[in-house]
Amino acid sequence: MRKISALLLFVIILSGCTLVDFETNSQIKYGLLVLNHTDIAENSVIPLRGEWLFFTHELLSTKEIEKRVKTSNVDKAYLPSSWNDLLGSVKGYATYALYLQIPKEQIGHTFALSTRFQSSAYTLFVDGIPISSSGSVGTSKDTSAPSTTPRIGYFVPNAEKILVVLHVSNFEDIVGEASEEILFGQANAIVNYHSDRQAALLFMNGSVIIIGIYHIIIFLYRKTERLFLYFGLLSLFIVMRSLFVGPMLLQMQFSHLTWFLLKRIEYSLIYGSVLTYIAFISRLFPREAGKKTVYIVMAIVMPLLFLTWVTPPSFFKPLFFDVFPLAFILMICITIILVKACVNKRPTALMNLIANLLFFTTIVNDYLFAKGLIDTLMLSIYGFFFYVILQAFNLSRNYARNFYESELLSKKLMILNTSLDKKIHERTYELQVKNEQLKELTELDGLTGINNRRYFEDRLPICFRESYKDKWPLTILMIDIDEFKKYNDTYGHLKGDDLICHTVNIMKDIVPDRGVISRYGGEEFAIVIRKMDEVEARLLAEKIRSSVENAKFEHKGRSDTQFATISIGGTTTFMHSFESVSDFVEAADQALYQSKNNGRNQTNFL
Repeated sequence: MRKISALLLFVIILSGCTLVDFETNSQIKYGLLVLNHTDIAENSVIPLRGEWLFFTHELLSTKEIEKRVKTSNVDKAYLPSSWNDLLGSVKGYATYALYLQIPKEQIGHTFALSTRFQSSAYTLFVDGIPISSSGSVGTSKDTSAPSTTPRIGYFVPNAEKILVVLHVSNFEDIVGEASEEILFGQANAIVNYHSDRQAALLFMNGSVIIIGIYHIIIFLYRKTERLFLYFGLLSLFIVMRSLFVGPMLLQMQFSHLTWFLLKRIEYSLIYGSVLTYIAFISRLFPREAGKKTVYIVMAIVMPLLFLTWVTPPSFFKPLFFDVFPLAFILMICITIILVKACVNKRPTALMNLIANLLFFTTIVNDYLFAKGLIDTLMLSIYGFFFYVILQAFNLSRNYARNFYESELLSKKLMILNTSLDKKIHERTYELQVKNEQLKELTELDGLTGINNRRYFEDRLPICFRESYKDKWPLTILMIDIDEFKKYNDTYGHLKGDDLICHTVNIMKDIVPDRGVISRYGGEEFAIVIRKMDEVEARLLAEKIRSSVENAKFEHKGRSDTQFATISIGGTTTFMHSFESVSDFVEAADQALYQSKNNGRNQTNFL
């Protein structure tokens, strides 16, 4: 139970972090919102809730609105709001207007308005200039085209008083009014606000996708385990559906698809989730659920799924909400099944009951929100995230239990077959030896005994990320034996190998413990040193170079000197803002090229 509580606390904290609403002490009164310096702070995001000027069945320009305000009384309406209360129907078109008064010092700064998720066609104007739109606003069904694409519109005010105008029309959706608040703030604040919300949602969606794919892969290897197939498909269906109503950036990726197609896909995913969910429950607790429940749900859902693709949204969306009360009956049936499983002491039944009740609560919230009956947010993805994590834990625990039982059987077999036990130990020892040999072949250089290039390329990215994360310098030295080919031509390859080994031994004596030496190529080496800055790195590199020079390894094949030398190129992460590991290595390579081109036997840093 402590593990369950920890998971639940994690989800609550995560949800709280992503669903924060920024408030302001100022209020919109009769189409006017006066903001002070405190309201428009650098990171402040202000929801434009309150009394907007409202023009029913009119799409007015900025000049027309200003004229109306001066010459007559204008109706007001709360935004976000339901047109059922204002117009008696969710279908129609209207104009909202709001004056924003900002401090004089804010003139010329870049601001933004975010429309987030809207189920209507809308266009947003600031001082007569359109800054964002979704779909096509019109005065009839033929001239209006709905869309669900969220937008962020940017503008620079030229005066203290700003007129914000919102044109909205809806002739298709059953929730088509201005159903979502508009957010106002400095451009960076709006972008950061959405980025923070999206980070948590993308984390959850990504986690669920990975879990879903993982369980489907298990099914592909074990076709008899359909439980994993249903659970994997359920995870993917729920996540895919959340992409249509969740993170703003992901919604914008679907903007090229028509509103009608998006609605068909969204509702199809909902029905697919119901089918896979009931199949999963019936497979998890077959004695308590029985097949009759699955057949009944299929008989109801399959026709609805068919109608979703052959009828317009104006038909299948209201139909969905009409039959949704049947989902409450299904939730009650599932709860009864889980209670029976708890009474029968089925494994994981209690945790399933807790997870399902939480998930059901978020589904009810989304239903009431979609109907416009409550002012919250879509929460089913959070409830399902907890549900998926808990189910993955349950399935893993079942497998662990099965594995434990298999271990018991294995022990009995080992007692009965002592000779087999001996063979197993022999095989295990052989495997360990082979693994050690494999490690040497894959990570160590056979000639020098130091790490090879593969180890270097695997290890460097890890050190690179850690250095940026923990803010310590990382140094890389690229070292090349000068005119090594002439050395081989003069003394032979065996002597060339000896020279390489002597050079490596010198480096081993000098490089500190926090450094890793790797053979990068034939006569080229790479040294990666943690927590070493440029000054210390230059001293170290020069010490290595001079030590090789002072060792006086004979090299008569050279014209400039009679002894072997090395050239060194290096760099540290504190010298440049490297964006990638390849850029980091490339800088050290360029420094090595400079050492070569400038006469060899020297050290250069970039």
